[in-house]
This record gives sequence, structure tokens and C-alpha cells, in this order.
Amino acid sequence: MLAVVAVAVTVRLSFEIETHDVPTVRHLVGDAAGYYQWATKIASGEWLGDESFYQAPLYPYVLGLWLRHAGWEIGGIRLLQALWGALGVWCLCCGTARILGWRTGIVAGAMLAVYAPAVFFDGIVQKTSLGCLLVCVLLVVMGWAEHAKRGYVAAVVMGAVAGLLVLTRENAIVWLPLVGIWLLMRGGKVTGTVSSRRFSGKGVLRTLHGRHGDRRLHRASDSSTGSGTGRKRLVLIGGYTLGLAVVLTPVGIRNKVVGGEWSLSTFQAGPNFYIGNHRGADGRYQPLVRGHETPAFERQDATVLAERDLGRTLSPREVSRYWMGRAMGDIRDNPLRWLGLTIRKMLMVWNRYEVSDAESLEVYRDDSVTLRVLGSVWHFGILCPLAAVGVVATRSQWRRLWIYYALIVSMALAVALFYVMARYRFPLVPLLIPFAAAGCVELWDRMRIRAFQRLLGPVTVGLVVAAVVNWPVHDEKRLNAMAWMNVGVALAQQGEVEDATHYFRKAVNDHPESAEANNNLAQALALGGDYAGAIPHYQAALAAEPTLMGVDYNLAVALERVGRLDEALVHYQRAVELDPSDNDARAGIGRLRADRR
Repeated sequence: MLAVVAVAVTVRLSFEIETHDVPTVRHLVGDAAGYYQWATKIASGEWLGDESFYQAPLYPYVLGLWLRHAGWEIGGIRLLQALWGALGVWCLCCGTARILGWRTGIVAGAMLAVYAPAVFFDGIVQKTSLGCLLVCVLLVVMGWAEHAKRGYVAAVVMGAVAGLLVLTRENAIVWLPLVGIWLLMRGGKVTGTVSSRRFSGKGVLRTLHGRHGDRRLHRASDSSTGSGTGRKRLVLIGGYTLGLAVVLTPVGIRNKVVGGEWSLSTFQAGPNFYIGNHRGADGRYQPLVRGHETPAFERQDATVLAERDLGRTLSPREVSRYWMGRAMGDIRDNPLRWLGLTIRKMLMVWNRYEVSDAESLEVYRDDSVTLRVLGSVWHFGILCPLAAVGVVATRSQWRRLWIYYALIVSMALAVALFYVMARYRFPLVPLLIPFAAAGCVELWDRMRIRAFQRLLGPVTVGLVVAAVVNWPVHDEKRLNAMAWMNVGVALAQQGEVEDATHYFRKAVNDHPESAEANNNLAQALALGGDYAGAIPHYQAALAAEPTLMGVDYNLAVALERVGRLDEALVHYQRAVELDPSDNDARAGIGRLRADRR
């Protein structure tokens, strides 16, 4: 375990050293910028805030504490996350060992230690890293609860950890009733000891030489599963509820004090559900207002649009209900479209490709040998098939392991019901890795004793799953282009136009038909004085999207600068047609007409 944790720390520090000069590390963008600004306010003493929580609050509060006591540098935050990423590896080792045996636990920890997306998320300012740690802690506590003599203490801790997860990743709320039901069924009785020991000795196949051994293992697992007395059940569920209340009640009180409404987490379910399910949804994030893809606009746009439509001031809860109602209306209008969209989103959840937000793993791979090497051999497209093999390998223990299956399925559904991004589905990873580790142990043991005939079933399942999750369902070139474009925008906003141009060119190379990529590249070239080079890209942007605001005006300016005045006049006129309030375009028309006279 110490060796595995050392590897985890080394890999994460190596990645952070390699990528310290990546533009989106030097200039935070998207949610990272929002979390950092929120954390700096907390660090400066604004603990309460003045609005109900719209985004999950735990991560910025943790960062606020860190910044207040350890400094204001982004490098310090990345170091903190590298350390708690290694702590998550240790927790996954321990939790898996409790559930499936020590050999499997060590393999699981090693898998998380070098899993490329985990290394990536531990190195950027995102709550995904904290969420992974909390899922690993939850697994430790659940493994402890299976063997604990004082189940009440484990139940309280489990409730507190589950509450912290909800305050980090809102869709973890689907786990709360499942964990409560599991506790009621366990009834506080010490369970799983015999099967766990059999899993850890010489290997999973210690009893595979005869059917009698298999039945013995099965019976041991069954006999150790008891619901306990009714009193024990009440005590356990009471402890679990207490743990939840200790974490979530202060948030509810705070939201009531500053916002006037009770909420134990946030008020963004409605807008997010609409984004993922409205009639024009494609399964990925789309801002309510195009061009407003940052946290600074998300809450404001949701509120302004809802109030404008209803003609009155709305509370945060009413805003959420408005957007939920809009989405449900679109679903009722065309249920077959929605069903097809949901199926597509489920395929996206289980696809190998990591759908990026403002920051992309692909961008960081460019600067990190560590990420390139790890990502080429160990990624979601390999994890899922191995996890499927592990599920088959441990099927005789399904009565004890059903809760972990349920956590995986419910999280996948929770992501698919909204919209899909890599960081939203990442809580699946620390749940899948224990089964993937069990699959590896199983395959090794069956090959070691030459039980090749018993490999057929697990390997077949693994190959089928591999075909599904590695099937291309995304336009990966287009998504990569968006990632390069985000980096270019971050640089351009800081005045680093030459470097921005480099990233915009990458975006255009990956997706030549992108209106935004061509427009951004043209803007960067124009800012650098290359108006002749900018003109073809403005024209390509208009060819892809003729009504994209601002492009006609910018093209007219470039054409005027190179002396193509007749063409410039045409585009100034088109700019005014698209936006009658564009006074700059009107001035351009007047200037060119005056020159003609």
C-alpha cells in the first residue's frame, strides 16, 4: 500500500510540474475561475455570502480554508489536490480490501494511482478531485460497516460522508436512499468475513477446483448476511440520518437565512435538467444564452429568462421549477425524441471519450509525457471491460455486493438524465475500479492454474463491453477543437495574442467547419495586424454560420484595411441588418460612402 501511494504522489507531482505553464493553469477559465474567485472571497472573510447556493459549495469552502492559511497560489491548490488524490488511492486500497480482499485492494489502489483522468482531475481546479476522494472514503466506511462491531458509529460516519458528497457532486443525492436501504438490510451484523478471507488468500480460485468449493463460498456469504433485529435497524438508520443532518442542516439554514428558502444543497436542478433534455439538446452542455458558458452567467441567465417569460420576480426555487417545467413540456411534446436522446446519453456515459468542459485532458496531454503514456494504456475504454469481468467473477457474492452495483447504475442514470461531461461521470470510476481489480485477479488466477475453459465466460463479456464503450459516439475532432479554442480564448483575454493564435490554428485544423474556431483565429490574426490572413477565416465562419453576430462587422473592418472597400461596404450593411443597434457598422457605412463622394 505504501508503494502504491508513493506512486500516486509521484505521478501527480510529475504531471503538475510538466503542466505548470499550460495556459489554463496560468489563467483559470470556466468553473475553475469561478471556484477560485468564490474561494478567495471566503478566504477574505465572506463566509456566509448573500445568495442561496447555486453551485455545490463544499469545494470552494475547502479551497477558501486552504487559501486563508496556506496562500493564494494555484500551485498550492494543485499540491493539495495531489496529496488528497494519493489519500483517495489509500482509501480505495483499504475499502476494496475490506470488500473483496487485500490482493484486490492493492491492485485497485494501483489502478487509481495511475489512471490518467484521475491524475488530470487532481491537477486542475475542479471539484471532481474532491468528489473522487469522498467516494473512496465512502467505500472505506461501507467496508468498515460490514465488519464493525459498533455499527452505529459507522452509520453516523457514513451519513456524514454521503452528505459531504452531495455538497460536492449534487447528483450523489441518488445514493442517499440506497445507502440507507443497505444499512437497514445489513442490520448491524458483522458480515462478509468468510468470503473476504477466501478472496484474499491464494486467490479467487482457491475453491474453483470443485463445485462443492463454489457452493461453500456462496453459503458463507449468504449465512453472514443478516438483517438484525428491528431495534438495530432503527439505531443504524437513526445514526445514518444523524450524520446526514449534521452536514446538510447548516446548509439548509444558511440558504434560508440569505435566500429566504430552504434547500439542503443547491437550486440548479431545473436549469441543468432543461439543458440536458430540451428539444434541441444533444447530450452535452449548452448554455441558456450562447456565449455565456461561464458560472458568472449561468445563474443570472436562468433567472432573467424565467422572469422575463413569466413577467414577475421569481425566487431561486421558482426559477428551478420554471426550467424543469419547460423541459417536461418538451418531453411530453415528443417522448420518442427524448427516449432516443436518453439512450444516446447513456452511450455517452459509458463511452471511452472524456467529454471536456472548459478544460480538456487532450490539451494537457500535449504538455505532459506522464499523461500521454498513462492515457494511452489505461483509460475508461479499458476500465469498463475489466470491471465487467470483475462483476462476472464476483457474481456468487451478489447478495453482499448488490449495493455497489446499485451505486454504479444509479449514478450512470443520474448523469444521463441531465447532460454528460467527463467530470460528471467520474464518480463511477472509483466504483468500477474495485471490480476491474477483481477481474484482473480472477484472470490471473485462472491462467495460473490453467483453468482456461473457465476464462471463456468472463472474457466474452469483457470483449462485448469493450466493443460498446470503445464505439465512437462523439465527433471527437469537434470536441477537441472546442478544447483548443478555450485555451486560445484564455490567452487572448490576457493579451497573449501570438500564443492564442497557435491554439486557434489547432482548433481550425481539428474542425475546419467550426464558425467559432475560424472567427477566433481571424480575430487573433487581425489583432496581430494580419488582416489579409484573417479575411479567409472570417469568410469561413460566415459560410458555416451566416448569422453569427459580429463576424460581418469584423470582416468589413479587415476588408477596409486591405483596400477592398466595395466588399467592406456589403458586410457593414449586413452587420446592420443583423443588429440594427450596431452603431460602429453604421459609422463604417457612412465613412465608406463619404469616401466615394
